[in-house]
Amino acid sequence: MDLYKVGMRVEVVGHSDGFWNSYYGAQVLRVDRTKLRVRYEQIVDEDYGEYTVEDVDLKHIRPYPPKSFDINYRLTVGDDVEVYDRDGWWRGEVVFDELDDELMVYFSYMAGDDTEEFGTFPYDDVRIHQEVKQVGKGFAWSHVKVAGPK
Repeated sequence: MDLYKVGMRVEVVGHSDGFWNSYYGAQVLRVDRTKLRVRYEQIVDEDYGEYTVEDVDLKHIRPYPPKSFDINYRLTVGDDVEVYDRDGWWRGEVVFDELDDELMVYFSYMAGDDTEEFGTFPYDDVRIHQEVKQVGKGFAWSHVKVAGPK
């Protein structure tokens, strides 16, 4: 397993009801053939008061995305984004961008069922959604939609 290393920062993709289309920062503690043991950066185990440690299937792991905001672009209506909320990044779409320093985002799959939800968030809590694929012994990232010019 050359792709992931102990100490590497990753994101765990939400894979249970109520967490679809969400991503949670974590650090790799152990690498196995099909799983990684990770320690979450924000999620605390209530019983022990420590950051939660979990063994996660590789299919639910992605490397931590690179910083995606380009100062020459501004997020606009239609952009596929991720919003930091409730200890993780939640995928949605910008539906309104003419608020003072905030964006309105639509989440079609936030609850893992047919629930629809909207919210307004400061620009600092929003990033462009990026897809990742394995390329050789590394990763390549691409934007789903490119933000429009400022």
